[in-house]
Amino acid sequence: MTGKEFDPKTAVYTPSESSAYAVEAIENIRDNKNRGAAIDIPLIKDYFAPALPSQLVVVLAQTSHYKSSFLHMWERQLAHQLIAEGRDDEAIIHISVEECVEEQAFIHLASETGEEAGKLARGAVQDWDRLLAASINLAGIPIYRIGDSLARAEDAPNLYVSNMTRATRELTSGAVTGNKIKPAAIFFDYLQAFPFDPEIKSAELKDQRRLQVREDIYRMRLAAKYFNCPVVVAVQAKQKLNYIHNNLHIPGMYDGEESSSIAQRSDRIISLWMPGKTHRIGSQITFGDHYVTVDENILFVKVVKQRGGLPSGAMWMCRINFARNTIAPDAEVHERS
Repeated sequence: MTGKEFDPKTAVYTPSESSAYAVEAIENIRDNKNRGAAIDIPLIKDYFAPALPSQLVVVLAQTSHYKSSFLHMWERQLAHQLIAEGRDDEAIIHISVEECVEEQAFIHLASETGEEAGKLARGAVQDWDRLLAASINLAGIPIYRIGDSLARAEDAPNLYVSNMTRATRELTSGAVTGNKIKPAAIFFDYLQAFPFDPEIKSAELKDQRRLQVREDIYRMRLAAKYFNCPVVVAVQAKQKLNYIHNNLHIPGMYDGEESSSIAQRSDRIISLWMPGKTHRIGSQITFGDHYVTVDENILFVKVVKQRGGLPSGAMWMCRINFARNTIAPDAEVHERS
């Protein structure tokens, strides 16, 4: 995916090639329908179509508005789906520069045991036997992690996108475990935290961060095609949103920090907002014909974009179960224009 000399012939397609490739693509979609990455949440799963191989999904939210936890919830659902369907040659790949491997595992162990991930991080455990049993179960859940670990701190990798791609390619080829792995989905957390990539042509310092984000989102899209699976990437939203409608502080399509390419390159966008992070707990927010009393576990989920003739704009007010890292919609809500 990097370092290849450009050959103009590879970018040109004849009419007969276009036709043949289109039929081949339709056959591939038909034969791989079960490989779609659905979000198994009531109401939402009936609206948000499963993300298909080669598609790029953005989970957009401001700082501390549940985007990393949303990724963990989604990939855990998919991993259990792989087990239930006997798809033993497939796995989820989680790539993070935000959380070390241990922190990620705390969240999954908490979801299985009812312990609190924050307390596990401080060594506080209510039931050790149950925790150890859950750790054995976790070892059998097909989620591979690319990142760093407290246990191997001296080997902390420089995980810019070119190296993320290399690590993923090594894992899927069988070079790491001895068995080839077909990625069912790849999750990246999070776009703006990715280090500068020295293998990408440098730019003026004032433009470097913006151009790096633009290049990285483009390569997330390439990764979805190269590894033939959905790619989901958490994206930081601007701290000052472009537009706040009806008192709802939900990031819009062009609220991704640093680059408009985030909106342009993605196939799907899911936007998240926790009112408890922007308003006082116990206060009331009115929007349209609705009002909500702000609580720390309320999460608004909005489907901002779906390509391919699919609908967008639906929004749900949900409740978070922090201990289990699950969400459940209270109701579908509508903005009044």
